Amino acid sequence: MNTRKIRWIAAMSVAALIAVSGCKKASEVKDRDELIVGEAVDFASYEPIGIMDGLGFSHYSEMVYETLVRFENGEVKPALAERWEHDEHSWTFHLRRGVTFTDGEPFTAEAVKVNIEKMQEFVGDYLGYYGAVSRISAVEAADEYTVRFRYAEPHPAVLQELSASAFGMLSPRLFENGNNPYGSYTADTAGTGPYEIKAANCVAGQRYRFTKNQQWYGQNGGPESFTVMIIPDADSRALALKAGEIDILFGSYQITYDMLEQVRMPAQTEMANQNGAGVGLTVRFSDKTYITRNLLLNASAPLTRDKQVRLALEYAINKDEIINTVLHGSEVKADTLFTRDMPYCDVALPPYQYDKARAVSLLEQAGWTELNGKGIRMRNGTPLQLRAIYQSAKPIDEQILTAVKGQLADIGIELVLQGYETMTWFDTGTSGAFELSVNDTYGFPQDPHVFLTAMADDGLDKTSQAGLVQKARIDACIAGMMSTVNEDAIRDDYRFILTTLHDEAVNIPISYAREMAVYNSEKVKDIAFADNPYSLDMTRVIVWP
Repeated sequence: MNTRKIRWIAAMSVAALIAVSGCKKASEVKDRDELIVGEAVDFASYEPIGIMDGLGFSHYSEMVYETLVRFENGEVKPALAERWEHDEHSWTFHLRRGVTFTDGEPFTAEAVKVNIEKMQEFVGDYLGYYGAVSRISAVEAADEYTVRFRYAEPHPAVLQELSASAFGMLSPRLFENGNNPYGSYTADTAGTGPYEIKAANCVAGQRYRFTKNQQWYGQNGGPESFTVMIIPDADSRALALKAGEIDILFGSYQITYDMLEQVRMPAQTEMANQNGAGVGLTVRFSDKTYITRNLLLNASAPLTRDKQVRLALEYAINKDEIINTVLHGSEVKADTLFTRDMPYCDVALPPYQYDKARAVSLLEQAGWTELNGKGIRMRNGTPLQLRAIYQSAKPIDEQILTAVKGQLADIGIELVLQGYETMTWFDTGTSGAFELSVNDTYGFPQDPHVFLTAMADDGLDKTSQAGLVQKARIDACIAGMMSTVNEDAIRDDYRFILTTLHDEAVNIPISYAREMAVYNSEKVKDIAFADNPYSLDMTRVIVWP
């Protein structure tokens, strides 16, 4: 994730910083028994799909809207479906009985049918690379608690994809009279999960209160309620945490390692709580890794279309240095786009080891032999200046790119960094106006297949790969691996895709990232991490009695 070096201004109070960010102080809504969670990204819509620049709710969606199945420790488990069976062209799910949505509607096979059909109707473009839903040819409610999905072609990743939070079930009432709730829903939530939101308990752009769904069938060991406080500025979030204004800060998407070092420091006088002392904080990392921090090189851009230049970038980036400095030694060096224990990813690929001399030699072979007065390489009067884009809401990405900028300067490449809001980043990348972009993977169970399938759809990967002579075959392999259950054929397709992208130097994987959380240990006893990356499971947050 991208982030500026955090600037700590001891003279500025927490209240002033939070006011600058446009949010009220947490103490204005804070009962002593209620937890306050800090969040960088606003809630544009209280439903599982949302919109790109308002995806804050997605980090909590699973607390409100449940999926048919879920994953736990890498294994599929029942959720709203208790059991299932399938053949090549159909999947049948036997649903949990006695479940109701929080608006009182019963959860039945007909409710699932409505959800799937409305997803296809309203957000079909978004679902293109989730074949488990987009490729359903018919949904049948066989009886009140049995639903069957028909497929014209076999699809090998149905359970993995149906576990994605995007496929959380909404009450059928939300679709009545042709209503499309996706991207614009801010009324009371109507899911089946352990928590719900009442619109009266929220202030748009500032805070959103979740309360327990007392009818939930599962075990919820979490708090009776919690409030998510929107604090866009990274400095303000960290200061609020130290002051006790928020109790939990979760997620590698919004926490930097510099921030962790700062919150471990003794509290400054200005950061004191009402009793005159800073709160005790605990930093927790997940045992397992989730996503791959990855840099995408644009093989279609004029300067990085040259494979020699892309190879030079592979050898010029010192991943160990980035991990030991920006990531404080807490992540695992990545030499491949996915870990080899991911499904179908056990492909032997020789790593690109840091080799500055080899990077220089490759650039000179490509004709970048002259230097201008700033030490930047030139060829035919053109400087070797590359554009690097990232999502400004993700602070670690900026820190990683800043480190990369310094390393590339050592070999005569100027890297110009530009952060954008999520939608602008996506549009900029899709248009091809970049040479390098942060492009992290999604994490299991959506990795590897959804990340690869998305390469055939409009986006940064498709734009980049358009410069490869192998693009047509890559797309054919993607289509092939997602329309067969033949294991050997799937492995062959994966092997070609992963080997080609590696050999063509299209991606520079940096590290395999762990999830992280910081919490007020005076109020929170422990936090357990969910299987899905970026998702905070409040049912597993244990508070002190």
